[in-house]
Amino acid sequence: MATLITNKEKLLSEVMDSVLPYCDNVYFLVGYFFFSGFEEIFEGLKDKNIKILVGMDIERDFMNRIKEYELLSDIEGSRETKRENYYKTLVEFFNETDYFDTTRKQEAFKIYLEKIREGTLQIRKTDEPNHAKVYLFEHRDNQAGTFPGTLITGSSNLTFSGLKGRHEFDVILRDDANYKDAKNIFDELWDRSIDIASIESKDLFEKKVVQKIWLDKLPSPYLVYLRVLDEYFSVQRQDGYFFPAEITNNRYYNLKYQIDAISQALSIIEKHNGVIISDVVGLGKSIVASSVAHALRLKTVIIAPPHLMDQWEDYRMEFDFNARVYSSGKISDALIMNAVPEEKLIIIDEAHRYRNELTQDYANLHKLCQGNKVMLLTATPYNNKPQDVFALIKLFQIPTRSTLQTVDNLSLRFEELIKEYKEIERGRKKGEKDQKTLDREIKAIATKIRNLISPFMIRRSRIDLQSIEAYRKDLEAQGIIFPEVKDPELLEYELDDLTELYKWTLNKIAPEDEKKGFIGTRYKPVAYLKNIDKYKKFITKQFGDERLFRQSQLNMASFMRRHLVRRFESSIKAFQISLDIMIKSSEIILGWFDKAGLVPIFKKGNIPDVDQVLGNGSLLSDEVKEYNEAQFEELRQKGYVFIPAKEISVNFRNDLIKDIELLKEIKDKWFGDGFPEDPKLKHFEKIVKELLQKDPKRKIVVFSEFADTANYLYEELKDRLRIFKYSAADATKENKRIIHEEFDASSKKRTNNYDILIATDAISEGFNLNRAGTIFNYDIPYNPTRVIQRVGRINRINKKVFDELYIYNFFPTETGEAETRIKQISTLKFAMINAVLGEDTKILTSDEELKSYFVERYKKAFKESEEKSWDVEYRDLLERIKATKPELLEKAREIPKRARIRRTTSKDKKGVIVFGKKGNNHIFKFANSPENSVALNGEEALELFKALPLEEPQAVSTDFENIYQSIKESLFLRKNRVPMNRGERDAVKVIDYLKENCPAHRDYLEDLRKVVVDYRALPEAYEKLIRNLDTDDTKIIESIKFLKKEIPHEYLESIISRANSISEQSETIIISEELI
Repeated sequence: MATLITNKEKLLSEVMDSVLPYCDNVYFLVGYFFFSGFEEIFEGLKDKNIKILVGMDIERDFMNRIKEYELLSDIEGSRETKRENYYKTLVEFFNETDYFDTTRKQEAFKIYLEKIREGTLQIRKTDEPNHAKVYLFEHRDNQAGTFPGTLITGSSNLTFSGLKGRHEFDVILRDDANYKDAKNIFDELWDRSIDIASIESKDLFEKKVVQKIWLDKLPSPYLVYLRVLDEYFSVQRQDGYFFPAEITNNRYYNLKYQIDAISQALSIIEKHNGVIISDVVGLGKSIVASSVAHALRLKTVIIAPPHLMDQWEDYRMEFDFNARVYSSGKISDALIMNAVPEEKLIIIDEAHRYRNELTQDYANLHKLCQGNKVMLLTATPYNNKPQDVFALIKLFQIPTRSTLQTVDNLSLRFEELIKEYKEIERGRKKGEKDQKTLDREIKAIATKIRNLISPFMIRRSRIDLQSIEAYRKDLEAQGIIFPEVKDPELLEYELDDLTELYKWTLNKIAPEDEKKGFIGTRYKPVAYLKNIDKYKKFITKQFGDERLFRQSQLNMASFMRRHLVRRFESSIKAFQISLDIMIKSSEIILGWFDKAGLVPIFKKGNIPDVDQVLGNGSLLSDEVKEYNEAQFEELRQKGYVFIPAKEISVNFRNDLIKDIELLKEIKDKWFGDGFPEDPKLKHFEKIVKELLQKDPKRKIVVFSEFADTANYLYEELKDRLRIFKYSAADATKENKRIIHEEFDASSKKRTNNYDILIATDAISEGFNLNRAGTIFNYDIPYNPTRVIQRVGRINRINKKVFDELYIYNFFPTETGEAETRIKQISTLKFAMINAVLGEDTKILTSDEELKSYFVERYKKAFKESEEKSWDVEYRDLLERIKATKPELLEKAREIPKRARIRRTTSKDKKGVIVFGKKGNNHIFKFANSPENSVALNGEEALELFKALPLEEPQAVSTDFENIYQSIKESLFLRKNRVPMNRGERDAVKVIDYLKENCPAHRDYLEDLRKVVVDYRALPEAYEKLIRNLDTDDTKIIESIKFLKKEIPHEYLESIISRANSISEQSETIIISEELI
């Protein structure tokens, strides 16, 4: 009589336990057998003779779930091959799943290993695949009677789910005929099967399986440390990829650090869909990016500033990749022309320009990047506000579904940093903290950002290349040595007869009392509104947050005051041009006020003269017929808003007239009698002649912030000096060819027609100027980062031209001051540096302090730019081990996955650290109790894994398992929910209203809601667009059409598709340590 078992009322394991006491011999034919079910019945099997026949192979899915399958290639394979496959799969199963992570399962496995060694457990593999599940329990002679044994057959494998799962169907048979038939079949299959584990093959089983699984293995902490470094840093170089020298027929070098960067970039793109390449200026970001583009062989879209477009055209030809280059102002064109749904590579040069999510450029760029691979090139990745960095990351990452495994939630972490940064800013504005404290807190945030985004980023400084032995030796072998960059030197010029005029002008533009002098009225009309509350909603609708817009206008007025001082300091010519422009633009605003009774408000652009719009009439007169509605509408479409003059305080007109009169007075003082003699120009000419006479081979690059100054210097000096000029307006192929041949040491053709290059910062990116050994800053270098970028043009990765590089800053001094060597800074100098550089210069009192100030500012910026990367120590060690002790690295690589040891050297933290991977992405988690686990970044984790060669390992303690199991449960779990901010909540309200009232568009709106709420992946510009939609019944359909045009469904689907793909990746634990 048969008995059914479904594991509902009685478990199969319980039935087996009830039968086993009456048996000495058991025979199992199972689909697969990897010891996982033994813990359920191993107590009853300890004293039995066991034969297990395995009929199927197994495979793991990406969640490490096991399923049986037929290995088709093995059906015709040799018996040895089948045995090897089984051993290999068993080792993988043991090391890469959590089946043996508990103490009970480990004890069961050890018992069965012992049974194999003593000959009471034999395991064999059927010669051909067999799906059957048969359990035969042979009764003892004194127990058998008319029933020689018990037969159980059905769906259950010898696993936990088979023995205790609730979805199994088995039958127990005890009659003689069924048992004997089943036993005969088992014996036939056994005779033809392949020996896997028995007393005869135990040595082979030990070698192929036992020695390769993690159980009872105690690798040294140093080997574990090397294994972690290797897993974390090593990148497999794929066959078929070429590097710069091969791609360009030896036009470029194969430098080890660049080759590693190319391999690393390809790996990061594969893991994270994008990479930030941010090597410091002069180390070849564009070369790395071009080599990556060549390797990927994808259709490529390059977004670059106008002055770099030709350079990228050259790169795409030299590095042989299919690309089209678009100006940074033509992103919308790139979006339209690349609408075909195929995976592309998007390269964004000077990516730090695109950090404002509210701009249409950013929104278009975000749209362009979705579903594609992305490379961001920027030399300043984390010295920005956290929200700026987050905006860049969002171009290739989904905030709540990040591929990054070292944080629980990328969006949450950045929001915490943004909040922290805002608190620091509030403290700064209130004057609650001194500058040193503020600098320290800002530095701490920059470090947190660096740690957060480092898995996305490739950044090396010259210090890194000198510190990593393999890179240093490679550069030296190729004849590349970095010159020494000397500290900036202050050169002075006397103002001669213009000293008093300089002082008077500075006092007029930027007096110590900011309420006096140039007001900047035309730049801040909103500040003069009589009733700001009346216009809050209107301004918010037109320009975004009303408070931010009002503050931006005040900031613009202050900026223009400083801008005018900088133009004044730069050159007399630049100052003259600015005066003319500012007088004219202020008079245009006054004309609108007086003739049209309106005040235009706008974010950017130039407002036309009111007479162009009104003709000869006036809106204030009876000649209303002259009113040109079409031109007004055109201005409104461009973003101009017009406020009635009656809504503006009368002080607006008065202050505007004061500004115009002040600017005209200054202009008359300077240029009333013609263009004055220029002492700065005169002294500059004298100094550069002396420099060239001293060292004729050392060419000079003269930088000015302003093209007007560069043009002026060129026109004044071209007949007396061998001088060439370059600004954005000069970006022709012919001019670039001349610069390349004159100033680039790597040029095949070298000419020598020019000694001096006068340039704006249009040349501070993308040019090699290393035949020059001197940088001359014609304007006061108020931005030290810009000085570093300028130096980067002459400090290149190339054959060394000069041992030392010089930087000169040019500064005015009063006539006679140098002779008398007065200690105090003159009134003129003090006013100038304070107006240009701001508050932190007010503490300066002497010339020596002034010189030191510029040196220290440069050194600080240089240190930040050339700071040693946190991972240099680890990369250098790994490279040295690879080169000198490769056998040690091989031993480390042989450590079985899931190995665990207890450290004997104490660390700052006590607890358990686990290193795992999801897909190809690394994850570290630490806990000091079962209730408290946290994700660690690479820098934090490697500090804990760090070990010395002589440290001995220990077996983990009894405290390990509970903490380990707790970490394991949360290791790959993510915090996907993040509270929405007010703007997002308001956008969702609009989406929900549209869903309710437009059911025909429900699918689209559901996806839009998911992207906003679940993924937090929509740029702020689109959230603002949603909030401002007209949901009036008569306009709602039109609004939906507009919404779908601006935020297409395909765009949303690509975000959702990528989010879904991130979850579907394999998960594995690599190694664990118990820290004491």
